[in-house]
Amino acid sequence: MDKRIFLLGVAMLASGGISWFYFNSNQPMAQSGMTADQTSQFYQQVAINTGIQNISGMVAGLGFFIALISIGLRRRRKGEPGKSITQKPAQT
Repeated sequence: MDKRIFLLGVAMLASGGISWFYFNSNQPMAQSGMTADQTSQFYQQVAINTGIQNISGMVAGLGFFIALISIGLRRRRKGEPGKSITQKPAQT
């Protein structure tokens, strides 16, 4: 397991999750009796907030996959040879 890649994945997972929860809890709220300009501005703010939520969710998901992949990575030591390749003898 490569610790640097694992820590990168965990950091991305944490930052994406925290930002997703933050933008999920701070959604813009509509008010009664809004004018057309206020309504269009409200919908624009909702679209921006939803887009940022999607991006932060993707960052968290990517961080999860990076952390998961890094568990399977293994560094080879300098003196350690790779797997030996055995060949079948030729049949005559």
